[in-house]
Amino acid sequence: MATVSVVIPTYNRGAVIWRAVQSVVAQTWRDLEVIVVDDASTDETVGLLTEQTGRDSRVRVVRHGQNRGAQAARNTGIKIAHSQWIAFLDSDDVWLPDSLEVRLDEATRTGARVVHSECDVLEAGAKDVRPFGLPPMEGRIYAELLRRPGPMFQGLLVRKEALIRIGYLDESLIAYQEWDTAIRLARHDAFAYVPTPTFAYDCRSDDAISRHRLRAAVAYERIVTKHRWPILRRLGPKALATHFRTAAGLYRAANHAGEARRCLRTSFLLWRFA
Repeated sequence: MATVSVVIPTYNRGAVIWRAVQSVVAQTWRDLEVIVVDDASTDETVGLLTEQTGRDSRVRVVRHGQNRGAQAARNTGIKIAHSQWIAFLDSDDVWLPDSLEVRLDEATRTGARVVHSECDVLEAGAKDVRPFGLPPMEGRIYAELLRRPGPMFQGLLVRKEALIRIGYLDESLIAYQEWDTAIRLARHDAFAYVPTPTFAYDCRSDDAISRHRLRAAVAYERIVTKHRWPILRRLGPKALATHFRTAAGLYRAANHAGEARRCLRTSFLLWRFA
């Protein structure tokens, strides 16, 4: 049985999916399996995967009969994984060659069941990569995650039983998915952090989900609402007010003024009772 199962959700990523898979099979840590979950692609993704998987027996492809979203695809991969460790990669990003090795070393050194890392970012028009600047959260970070997002899926290494314990991933979320996952994991487990980048986050695509501003606004508000009581208990009404002000800014950026005003009113009321 492999040490790590790497779950890659994909949908209509024929142009880039094999680049992502290759960055995993070329890892310095060889004892792994790759589970690519195709979320009912309508382009050449499945054909390309079928053609290429014969080259490496560690790679297998599972296909959804209908499009269910990235979280559902990740859950499918988690549930059929054979390994005690689960790692994630998005189909338009790539791991650096020693990504798994350095995170597994950190897990061994600290005994942590959740490890995350810094990453490099690839931006349109930029000649060089640069560190993204993810928050270096480590230890018992539940309260810190209630205050702000932190780890990204592409840098997460998690024990499978930890994901089972939280009831897998929330499939209703369409953005900020790793924030919700990290909050729920942090209720039970301490995190370890690797300060060197272990993956390259590709922001050059026109249809990267981070560019969908309304999705981001809706998901941000949904996560804040979902965790509102722990936020109030641990951080107080000012922290919750700040979250709603942030949601208002996201709605404003998405040209949804009515939703922005609603969130600002909620923020104002919470601030008054602080």
